[in-house]
Formats: sequence, C-alpha cells, structure tokens
Amino acid sequence: MKKYTNKILIITAIVLVLGLVIGYTIDFQTGYRSGRIKYEKIEKDSTKTLTFGSLKELDAYVDSVETSQKTSPEENKTSSNNQSETSHQ
Repeated sequence: MKKYTNKILIITAIVLVLGLVIGYTIDFQTGYRSGRIKYEKIEKDSTKTLTFGSLKELDAYVDSVETSQKTSPEENKTSSNNQSETSHQ
C-alpha cells in the first residue's frame, strides 16, 4: 500500500485543482452573465505628460500642487516637535 500513497496524493491534488478551476470558471461565467461582474476596458497609457511652455508655468503648477497638499498648522507643530526631538538623540 505504501507504493500507491504518492500516486493517490498526486491524483487527489490534481482532482482538487481541477475542481477549483472549474468552480471558479462557472462562478465567473454566471457572475458575468448576471451582471455581477462587469468588464471595464482600462486605458493602457493612463499616465499623462505635463508640458509647460516656460518656467513661470512650471512654478505656478508647483505652487498649486504644494498649496493643495499643505497640512493644518496643528500637524505642522507636532511634526516640527518630533523632528527637534529626534535630532537631539
């Protein structure tokens, strides 16, 4: 019986994998047909290139990004306190 143990385990593993693949395939097909799963085409080149005509335009863009990402004054105080504490260690 020992010489058949590995064959039985391999066959069992193959049957389990096939069962999972078939089960997920059926689930996907029924979900797609019922509308639960929807296909949405993704644009491959979704990155957009920024072009600026001059350094002034670039500076204006950088300033607008910096002002939109600023933190509140309370957060600035706590972060400056943390930095001073760590710099003395």
